[in-house]
Amino acid sequence: MSTLLSQEAGPQPPREVRSAIEITALLKTLMQSRDPLIITFDDRAQKFQSFIVNVDSDADALCLDEMIPREGDRYASQGEGFKIDAWHEGIHMRWSCAAGQATQIVFDEAPAYSTKLPKELMYHQKRGAFRASVRRTADVPLELNHPERQRTLTTYLMDISATGCKARIEGDQCSSLQPGELFSPCHLHLPETGRLELAVVIRHVSFIETANETQIGIHFQQPSPLAQRQIDRYVNYLQREARRIEKEDLF
Repeated sequence: MSTLLSQEAGPQPPREVRSAIEITALLKTLMQSRDPLIITFDDRAQKFQSFIVNVDSDADALCLDEMIPREGDRYASQGEGFKIDAWHEGIHMRWSCAAGQATQIVFDEAPAYSTKLPKELMYHQKRGAFRASVRRTADVPLELNHPERQRTLTTYLMDISATGCKARIEGDQCSSLQPGELFSPCHLHLPETGRLELAVVIRHVSFIETANETQIGIHFQQPSPLAQRQIDRYVNYLQREARRIEKEDLF
């Protein structure tokens, strides 16, 4: 199992995971990390969000939280099939729930849905670069500018690697940020470095209702050699700081 979530040398081709043990371990990782699920119903364009609230391998059951927006609950209760996408540390996972498989239940005194554990799960490691966490209190801004829009969106880094980052912005900005869109010129303000100009591509977007913020997966699009060096230095600095703090916590 450790090889499933480890950082490898680089992006890997997608593969199907069919081992029940591995699938259960991956789903439990998503649950423990509170990674949002993006749910898409068959023949419907709208996307919905949920979370895994329980994984029971003995009962062959996966428990999902209510959907956001709530209209998704109606589609699920009508027996419509859906696909589930999730991301964890640069790894994209996808599986399906067939029509009629989701059952409304009550879990921990709250409405939920129970489905069977998937028999297969698509697993795609899209990133091999080390990703360093950025403290919320650091407030490292990344300004997103679209070439055809007269608006700047100021996001703040959650983590960063040599090839991309995860950023947050207050409120629901999903309609303004579509996966695959190119934003340029963007400006990353790194501490003690100043403003770096970049072009970025949006990889995925999730609105976290409980935090009232939108979280965005971002890929740096062919940064200049100078910008790449500055990004690499900042990632290395964060990595050293994380190791220093870890050592101090041991004493």
